[in-house]
Amino acid sequence: MRNAFVVFALAALVSSAALADSLDNPAGMDPSCKGHEQNRETYLKELEWVVNGGRMELIDELIAPEYRNNSAPPGAAQGPDAIRQYLTILKAAFPDRKVKNEMLLCAGDYVIVRSTVTGTSKGPYFGQPPTGKSYSVMGTDIYLIKDGKFRARWGNEDAMGMMQQLGYLALERPAFAPAGKPPDKNP
Repeated sequence: MRNAFVVFALAALVSSAALADSLDNPAGMDPSCKGHEQNRETYLKELEWVVNGGRMELIDELIAPEYRNNSAPPGAAQGPDAIRQYLTILKAAFPDRKVKNEMLLCAGDYVIVRSTVTGTSKGPYFGQPPTGKSYSVMGTDIYLIKDGKFRARWGNEDAMGMMQQLGYLALERPAFAPAGKPPDKNP
């Protein structure tokens, strides 16, 4: 029982530090970012000022011309203009969309982020009509940041969960049955 409490206490301590990590609170910085403060600050500027704050004029300052989103669909546009275009689509569809850090770690030129993404459907989203419904999903991203600019991204958000919460996908859940017995097809 004592070990479980210690693990819980350590997790709470790390989580509370990560939640407090922002440009306004450098004391909340994860120790892994010591020595990599420029990369951490570049990420937080992009998150707080551009993604959450809508300051699109800062994109060219923070995103390298050769920026590559390795998680984009094949053939998708790349570079600063692709970021600008995608954020414009998101803002029109979800005007209140926010990304909140849950964890931010640094590893050399990489910034690893676990975040919660929230928003409310107020405009069309890739051909889907607005539903007025809200969503909250988790995302995980790895960014390559060098010389104060984003160079690459690998990441994901729970797109399926978002689409279900917005009402674009049915919430069909499989029926679970004891081992050896197939699920009942008509629950």
